[in-house]
Amino acid sequence: MITPPPFNDFLGLKKINFGNARLLIFHGISGSGKTSNLNYLAHYHSTFKSGSVKWIWTLHKRFKAQSIQNHDLVVVDEIVSPFQLPAITKLLRSNKKVAVATHLNPIWFKALSPLTPTLSFRTDASTEKICRYLDEKDISYSPESIISFCESYGSNYVDLQCLLENNPGHNFDDALNFNRKFNKIKSFTPENWIPTLPRLRFD
Repeated sequence: MITPPPFNDFLGLKKINFGNARLLIFHGISGSGKTSNLNYLAHYHSTFKSGSVKWIWTLHKRFKAQSIQNHDLVVVDEIVSPFQLPAITKLLRSNKKVAVATHLNPIWFKALSPLTPTLSFRTDASTEKICRYLDEKDISYSPESIISFCESYGSNYVDLQCLLENNPGHNFDDALNFNRKFNKIKSFTPENWIPTLPRLRFD
C-alpha cells in the first residue's frame, strides 16, 4: 500500500466520495494549490489511485482531445480561456471523469455542460491552510495578519513564500509589514514556461 506524502488537505478531499461527479473543477489564483490538489486526487485518492489517469498540460493554449478516450480520470492543467472549454466537453463524452485546474469562474463550465454532475473547489479562499503552513514552519503570526495577507494577495503559497524569504525570521506580521513598506509583489507570465508536477512536501 502506497503511503501518500505529507499534504495539506485544506479542501477535505480525502473524505469526499466522487462516485456521482463527472467534472471536478479546482479554481483559484496561481500558487493557491490547484495542481497540488489535482496531483493528490489523481495519484493518492481512493477513488482514482488504481484507475487509468491521463494528465494534460495545456500550456495556456487550445488543445486537441479527440484521441484521449476511455480513461477513468483525465486531468487538465490548466484552463485560462473560454476558448479551451469545447475540448473539455469532448473529454467528458469519451472518459469517465475530468478534473480541471482553472482561473475561470465555474459558471463558464456550467453554461457549457449544464447537465454534467459537477463539483467545484475554490483553492484561494482558505486562511486555515496559511495558518497550518506557518505552524509547520514554527513561524508566529496574528490572526489579523493572516486575514490581511489573504485579502491583499489571496490564499496562495507563492506570495507567502516570497514574503518569508524577503524577511527571514519567526514572525509573519513583521514579514508582511516589511513587504508593504519596501517591496511590491508583481505577477507575470514567463515566455518559456515548462510545467512540472508539484512535490507534495510541506516540511
